[in-house]
Amino acid sequence: MNDSELLAINEKFDLLFKTIGELQNQVSQQNDVIAHLLRAENASKVTMIKDDTERRLGKKHHVCRICGAEGDFDTFLSREMMQNKRDEFEYFECGECHCLQISEIPDNLGDYYGENYYSYALKEDPDRKYNVPVNNTDKILDVGCGTGVWLVSLADAGYGNLFGCDPFIERDIHYGDRVHIRKCTIHEMEGEGTFDRIRMGDSFEHMTDPEEALKSAAKLLKDDGVIEMAIPTYPNVAFELFGPHWYQLDAPRHIFLHSRKSLEYLADKAGLEVAAYQYNSNFGQMVRSFFYEHGVPFNDITAELVNRFFDQKNIDEFEAKAKECNETGYGDHMNVVFRKKTK
Repeated sequence: MNDSELLAINEKFDLLFKTIGELQNQVSQQNDVIAHLLRAENASKVTMIKDDTERRLGKKHHVCRICGAEGDFDTFLSREMMQNKRDEFEYFECGECHCLQISEIPDNLGDYYGENYYSYALKEDPDRKYNVPVNNTDKILDVGCGTGVWLVSLADAGYGNLFGCDPFIERDIHYGDRVHIRKCTIHEMEGEGTFDRIRMGDSFEHMTDPEEALKSAAKLLKDDGVIEMAIPTYPNVAFELFGPHWYQLDAPRHIFLHSRKSLEYLADKAGLEVAAYQYNSNFGQMVRSFFYEHGVPFNDITAELVNRFFDQKNIDEFEAKAKECNETGYGDHMNVVFRKKTK
């Protein structure tokens, strides 16, 4: 076979692969359209029934598990809505540190996670290979990391010294030679004083022992290291508008909804100080809370359902309000950076 014949065959293969690619794109687009139509149909069938249960229970006697304050504190009744179980749980706001917290931690707390919980979506790949060479060897720990989505994204970008811990995963998990996740709490992690960066990405509010958890993190941290925490926070505008229907209350998984005062109290106890706050809430705090109030569980709140009740002008107004609240420290979510206290 001469060169011209080989060239002709290669051109035919190129055309064939191009045609296959175009067909795959068409199928994908058609699937997207079908999925949208199905979601739109489902959205049209959603029944909205506003909850008229009295969920503000007045003042009841409690002892704060953060600062130890004891007294008659504002108490609320919230319900589980992410998994649509609708089990009800009592929360109260400490009158001293203003941490909003569950009154009693359920014995079956693990039942409210399960294998379908969003942070467990990534499947283990112990033989995972990486295209980007290691370009960062900072030792990083992700606490409450689930199956490691964030860690793997760092590994893909060239980070090579990554660790995680989560007590609710089934077993230890590895992704090639860069990501190592243990089925354990932070108290069981080894490597005192060796971590450059410890992350708690929407996990600290799930911890039943936040003071001890922060102390354990401080022990693992290098003297010049940082702890980065992404966390829902209270008080906020969404709770003001929707009370215990505030979607980030997320009963019963969120044990503590911290105020700045309660975080600073815990930081001091752990030998840490807050270096920075940055609020980053968005329109979802209002929209999702609205649907929770009307009995719609988390997984049924699709873009199609939102568009059924809110137009773009409404969304823009919600976003503007969220931006304003972030600037005034009244949004419902923030990033917090901790450092060790300077001696």
